[in-house]
Amino acid sequence: MGSRPVRSAVEPTSGVRRSIDAATILTVYIVVLLAIRSVLVVPALGTAGAPATIVAIGAFLWWVWYHVQRVHRIDLGVQPLRIAILGLLLAVMASYVLAMSGPMPGNELTPADSGLLRMIGLAGLAMVAAEGISSLDRLHAVARRLVIGIGLVAVLGLAQFVTRQPLVDRISIPGLSARGIEIGLYERSGMPRLSGTSTHPIEYGVILSMVLPLVIVYALHAPTRRWLYRVILAVVAIAIFMVISRSAILCTAVAIIVLALRWSWRMRLVAIGCLSAISGLVYLMVPGMLGVLTGLFVGAGEDASVASRTDAYGVAFQFIARDPWLGRGPGTFLPQYWILDNQYLGHTIETGLVGMVALLAVILVAAFTARSAREAAATDFDRELAQGLLAAILAGATAMAFYDLFAFPQSSGCFILMVGLAGALHRLVRQRPTEPSPGFHDSAVGPRVAPPDVARS
Repeated sequence: MGSRPVRSAVEPTSGVRRSIDAATILTVYIVVLLAIRSVLVVPALGTAGAPATIVAIGAFLWWVWYHVQRVHRIDLGVQPLRIAILGLLLAVMASYVLAMSGPMPGNELTPADSGLLRMIGLAGLAMVAAEGISSLDRLHAVARRLVIGIGLVAVLGLAQFVTRQPLVDRISIPGLSARGIEIGLYERSGMPRLSGTSTHPIEYGVILSMVLPLVIVYALHAPTRRWLYRVILAVVAIAIFMVISRSAILCTAVAIIVLALRWSWRMRLVAIGCLSAISGLVYLMVPGMLGVLTGLFVGAGEDASVASRTDAYGVAFQFIARDPWLGRGPGTFLPQYWILDNQYLGHTIETGLVGMVALLAVILVAAFTARSAREAAATDFDRELAQGLLAAILAGATAMAFYDLFAFPQSSGCFILMVGLAGALHRLVRQRPTEPSPGFHDSAVGPRVAPPDVARS
């Protein structure tokens, strides 16, 4: 075989100060995503001005600039995940261009711009994670920080329940405003519903259930500090109960079932025992809570939100029939038209059947990528982490059937992080031990490191 230049690993050579890498960017995104209330935005930028969205768009620009200015070839091989992500982005852009080429109501212009910018940011995050993380250690660091972050958000939610106060309304960040949205606690059947820093309790429940598989993996298999991750697991599990959300419970069920496929029968019995213990604890702490949760499913036929979801199918098909291929434009199906609570229907209305196929391709490719990473992993922890990412992706895909996942920054951000981490794990576990990582160089942002000698194969 001929020679091929390969970028060196992200770790800089001795004597060179470590700079910013992909894991650092993703960590900043996780902090901004989970620590800052979703409703806070830069006023001049509207709905696209959420700090998490700004960081995500910055990640996309970094990814583009990195590939434009690099001078060494990177051989990543065939990357189905990159093709799927960019295919989704192109579908959304095509829908946007088509929408802008014709007459459009004035109230849809800004949402269309915001919808396109959000998708650009999400695509950038996925690419930075999948192609930029340089080593398994750095990937583990990102996953670990996400687990700890979701644990802190769960603690905040329980504090909201105890105090009956949103708490986050007391935090003011210069330069950000809440777009006139009042911050308060929602209620259902007389019970306060947790929301943490999320826009809505459903979003809060969905992000908890999506990250739950990683929490379980760290609680059972982390090489160190398992006691900490088990405390986080208990807090997250209780918070999921307290959200009082069908979507959260269904996503949690899917996540646990996918994880349990690799468990022994003994482990499954232990899991059932832990679930029973947590249910009993919730029953003792909050009398009536289990009855409310049971009523979510037993009385679903008489629930107004369920009726709205079922009625949405007829409305959605009418809109889809008008623009079946590329839809009416991203972000243009406004809540005042109908609240679908179904990402698949909403995405098809806005980006057409082409966009729907592209979204399904991302989900399927990400799921198969995680599964392939599990089979190629050399350690038990990485195999369990791959299964956890698979469970998280399928939990997110389940949430899309009951909730407008891409309309909310935290849920869409957590989902795309899982997709990107699955791509990174797949790449890294298949890398030969002596082969330098093709992850993003620290020098892409920080000081430039002298390139290594050309590697030959």
